[in-house]
Amino acid sequence: MYSQQTKRNTVIYLFILLWVIAVPAVAFLSSLNAKLSIVLCGGVIGLALATVTALNFRLGYYIYIVISFIIHVPERMAKTTMPVGVVMDIFLLLVLAGAIFTREKEKSNIEYFKDPLLLILYLYSAYMLIQCFNPNMYSFQGWVIFIRVYIRNFIFLFLTLRVMKGWPEIYKFFKFWLVLATAAALYGCLQQAVGLLPFEKAYIAMNPDKFKTVVLQGRPRIFSFMADPAAFGVLMACSAIICMVLLTASQKLISFPKKFILIFMIVVQLLALGFSGTRTAYVMLPVGLVLFFLVNLHNRNTLIIAGIFTFTMLAILFGPFYSSPTIIRFRTAFMGSQDESLNLRDVNRHSIQPYIYSHPIGGGVMTVGGDGETYNPGHRLAGFQPDSGYLRAALELGWIGLILVCLYTYMGIHYAVANYFREEDELHKLLLISIAAVMFAILVAQYAQEAAGLVESSIFLNALLGITIRIKYNLSKSK
Repeated sequence: MYSQQTKRNTVIYLFILLWVIAVPAVAFLSSLNAKLSIVLCGGVIGLALATVTALNFRLGYYIYIVISFIIHVPERMAKTTMPVGVVMDIFLLLVLAGAIFTREKEKSNIEYFKDPLLLILYLYSAYMLIQCFNPNMYSFQGWVIFIRVYIRNFIFLFLTLRVMKGWPEIYKFFKFWLVLATAAALYGCLQQAVGLLPFEKAYIAMNPDKFKTVVLQGRPRIFSFMADPAAFGVLMACSAIICMVLLTASQKLISFPKKFILIFMIVVQLLALGFSGTRTAYVMLPVGLVLFFLVNLHNRNTLIIAGIFTFTMLAILFGPFYSSPTIIRFRTAFMGSQDESLNLRDVNRHSIQPYIYSHPIGGGVMTVGGDGETYNPGHRLAGFQPDSGYLRAALELGWIGLILVCLYTYMGIHYAVANYFREEDELHKLLLISIAAVMFAILVAQYAQEAAGLVESSIFLNALLGITIRIKYNLSKSK
């Protein structure tokens, strides 16, 4: 008890001290250099958060997620490129240190060296390390950057296993996630209503690559406070799926006032999804819900939601709406044969197949697309845009690596569905089937886009995988 009180007092005193120092320092430097004041203010806040993260790794886990989502905002405000990856690594290592040195004992029967999913993960990790010696790769620097990001995701997965020790922690995670996603959706709707803020426009204008992906037909795609419209759209689709699944709960489990809140979340998230202009995310929504509908056709609320969703989809696809760019782009996601950019992607995929057949271990990591031009200039794959997570895996890691990726994703879906059928509690079943639906949606989205490789989506996916593994061993009830 004394130890906890001491930690709490230490955190309070540090906060007070840091803010006392920060206020006059930032005020003085703001008069000299606005950009420097932003950096200093961010450093003070970051130091305070880092202290909290090191003292309380569970709270630090959520701080890390929030930082990963909003870290690009100060970068845009400063109108310069910042080492955002380094900041994320530092905070994650602080969370890891807190988890290692905490006095709390972990009670778990997870078979870390026998579990099939984890064994595939270990095998895939070893394959990533072997890629360092891939003779087709020109640069070692690209591999170092790739493996750093991979280790970050690897650590986050195991931290999730540590943080989610019971259903109360899982409830807390889903509440936190839906609040964070709704906040992002509201900010995205605000961007659509009043336009991008001046510092956001300036940052996009000074970055040609960002300009090409954000501005489409003279209109900006909305990205909220996330990295880009693609990441924003994918997460809005995932969050909307979870909310729709929870909406089918009985009134005894979720009361009408709470369902109104869920409806509000769904509306703003679907609006934000539409404004993101991410066609892959448009497809994710029905794909994820189809899995949910198939296993819950016996539920009356599920049939009602399925009917409303189907009617809305048909109205958007075939209704007399021709003036909205958002609706037009939504239709092209389901009528790809009429869209030249989608047809061009299929042509590119067929043209690169001989390379895949002749390179079983691939061309090496960070050799495809813009990454290839940066780290492996002159490589056969440099500049080639895969537009697919699976195609990138096949090109960079070969068909051997693609098999490992497919096995890993399959096992994740298998665990989630198996957990659903083992559980008896209604709320638990809804959360578990929502996890399975989101995983399935991301799995399908990987065909058209690198949906699982985006920073924000990879964090969410690894969190769901960690929860799924934890539930399999500690929380599911066999019938």
